Amino acid sequence: MKKLFADWRFHWFLILLPVALFLPALPIDETRYLSVAWELRNSPSWLLLHLNGELYSHKGPLLFWLINVAWTAAGLNVWIVRLGMLVVSLASLLLFERLVRRLDPADAASSGGSATRATQIFAGMVFFAVFASAIMFDVVLAACVLLALHGLVDFDERRWGRGIAIFAAGLSLGLLNKGPVMLLDAGLVGLLGPWWSATARATPLRWYAAVLAGVLVSVAAGLVYMLSAGGWSYVNDVVLHQTAERMTQSFAHARPLWWYFMVLPFMILPWTLSLRAPWRAWRDNLAGSKAARFALCWFVPAFVLFCFASGKQPHYLLPLLPGLALYLALVLRDGAARVRGRAFGVLLVLVGVFLFAAPWLVQHATSVPGLERLVRSGSFSATEQAVLGGIWPIWGALIAALGVFLLAHPRAHAQLGTVALSCVAAAALGVLTIAQAVGPTLDVTATANRIRMAQAAGKPIAHLGWHHGLFEFPGRLTQPLEAINLGELYAWCAAHPDGEVVTFYTKYGVPVKPAAEVPWRLGRILIWHASDLCNGPHIKAQGASEEDVKNDE
Repeated sequence: MKKLFADWRFHWFLILLPVALFLPALPIDETRYLSVAWELRNSPSWLLLHLNGELYSHKGPLLFWLINVAWTAAGLNVWIVRLGMLVVSLASLLLFERLVRRLDPADAASSGGSATRATQIFAGMVFFAVFASAIMFDVVLAACVLLALHGLVDFDERRWGRGIAIFAAGLSLGLLNKGPVMLLDAGLVGLLGPWWSATARATPLRWYAAVLAGVLVSVAAGLVYMLSAGGWSYVNDVVLHQTAERMTQSFAHARPLWWYFMVLPFMILPWTLSLRAPWRAWRDNLAGSKAARFALCWFVPAFVLFCFASGKQPHYLLPLLPGLALYLALVLRDGAARVRGRAFGVLLVLVGVFLFAAPWLVQHATSVPGLERLVRSGSFSATEQAVLGGIWPIWGALIAALGVFLLAHPRAHAQLGTVALSCVAAAALGVLTIAQAVGPTLDVTATANRIRMAQAAGKPIAHLGWHHGLFEFPGRLTQPLEAINLGELYAWCAAHPDGEVVTFYTKYGVPVKPAAEVPWRLGRILIWHASDLCNGPHIKAQGASEEDVKNDE
């Protein structure tokens, strides 16, 4: 027990536990996934996914199965799902540490060797800390990738049968989680095997036969699921629409080629500010050990291909970050490489001071240079002012205290584990700040219950714009909520004069006072009686809006 309490991974878990327990489901993604899981729970078949009563072919079923397992264990709560995701993230750390020990057994054997360093670097990345309990596919996908890579290391160790089984299992679970992108995250390491594995160079035919066998088994498993769930049309939706089109011409999140190069340095903080090494340490690793080549094969090719993909989101890179962490850990083996966390400490102090001062700044916004112009121009809305003004200063004080600790302590800024856990603590405090300031406005239970009661009473109710399943899980809805666009609004109201119209979009500018307004996120949920909309002034539809499009993930 004493050994457990002294383990840095136990500290990592405890630091992030409050986030898992208290952070509400965040719209739009997390609330949508909970709604898909809720519909799956009420479905007679656990094969085919639905959202708002319609086929949901955007993702595989694994995450939704796991959510329902968590609900079965502890009830229909958000916290148990987040706790499950945090356990999956902890499992990823354990899988990653074991993987590095296998790749670099000589250096990884010691408690402070490359396995420990690499795992601490990965665990300390601010993006992984923030996403560790996120109800998202990429947390589970990272664990699947790590499992599949263990199978490739089995190939390198000439354990062919076990390797095929583990490689295929990891790929299959990844395909059932997020689709063919799993082959990109893990398959390229196998394809480039002769560059990092002596076994692949010595027996290339056997190597590629084993890789192909694992891929074919996983693809067959994916096809069996898709055909059983929805037939060839479902295969077409998943493979061509949700994968190929997302890579070539994304219907959402289309960003320029260089976008990942801009966001990656922020994702891997504190290490962009805290790792110092001479050029030779970076250069020598490029053609260095097996572990270094493995890390490069893991991160670089997939990262480049993601850059060329049309749709880009930061969390798409999450399964690749352990590969980058491994490379950074190997760079630190150089005698001149150092951890220097004081620059990160300065950043924490600045962020903490801003959050501490935020309520005062909002209160005196009209007299603060710069803020006064933002208020007058409307760029600093009343809702944003209310959110910043409602932040408890204690959050900023705690984040600033972490920065002062790294700056003032004579050794803490130079200790890898301490800098890593400081970043994890800062990330947890930042997320809790959001939960405290914005969390109450994310609760749509009252509106969702109103929708459920209207449906139960047979009262017509529709949502203006696509609602992303926002109300299904909070309201435990068992009937689809009709979604209409602006061009259909008045015809729907005329056909249902006793009905109600709900929307969380404020951009439509409907010139009729709503019957109810509920604060939501940085805007409002608006509810109208259909008769009021019919009798009030009309607005002309300007065509389908972005929010009317469902394919936005």
